[in-house]
Amino acid sequence: MRRVVLLLSVILAFSSPAFADIYVVKRGDSLYKIAKKFRTTVARIKRLNGLRSNVIRPGQRLIVPGRRYKPVKSRETIRFLERKSELTAASSAIKAGSEIYPITSIVYEEGEKLADALSTPLNVPYDNWNLSILEDPEYKSALLKILASLFKDLKNTPYVFGGGNPKRGLDCSSFTMYVYRKLGINLPRTARAQFNVGVPVKKEELKVGDLVFFRTYARFPSHVGIYIGNGKFVHFSSMFHGLAISSLDDRYFKKRYIGAKRVLSEKLVKKILYAWDKK
Repeated sequence: MRRVVLLLSVILAFSSPAFADIYVVKRGDSLYKIAKKFRTTVARIKRLNGLRSNVIRPGQRLIVPGRRYKPVKSRETIRFLERKSELTAASSAIKAGSEIYPITSIVYEEGEKLADALSTPLNVPYDNWNLSILEDPEYKSALLKILASLFKDLKNTPYVFGGGNPKRGLDCSSFTMYVYRKLGINLPRTARAQFNVGVPVKKEELKVGDLVFFRTYARFPSHVGIYIGNGKFVHFSSMFHGLAISSLDDRYFKKRYIGAKRVLSEKLVKKILYAWDKK
């Protein structure tokens, strides 16, 4: 499963738009040879893959700078947008502390700033790991609506360290594991293990559904939440004794933030939205 999860995301390494490919390391390969093959630098490959050393092994999958593709709006995209043209925000909200935060209203605030929905390149020979699909307000809103419904089911579940039963109590990592399992994705049990899946995402490039990690009671990643946009994330926090929405800019979390991982690709988002649309 880990091999599959490692393929579920990619980030943009520079400000200009780019896509990436997955390269499987062969015997005799080195980072220098791979960088030369893809006309890039060793530093960039290490940055894309979160590598701290030059050591690689045969069979290892690396993200490498890929070819650019012209976005093509497929018939499937058009049909999806037509089905979602009447999509309205979910009315559900989640209590965090003493305030009520309507989850799905976030996307509409951002969507109003977009003059035109972006064409989504679905019909191309690669899976879009940078999730440009979520730059389309219709897709982003649909995913937020699904997440809101899952969060709502847990609003009265208490925080229990080590808990794994939604009826009795959850902690931060069992919460993220539960939500993603509902989406058809299996995550490891602990925040520390979840930090080892997916691909690193820059803070300024976070998308809805990304996992955000913090060091709280330990040196290793010990707290995790799900990003929902506008600098906010949903998590199970001992601070609020249950489901909460917090800001990455809060002093406590800003000081302890250590990074984010993406475990959703465009193909998976499309699959999830299609499955939930059939329910």
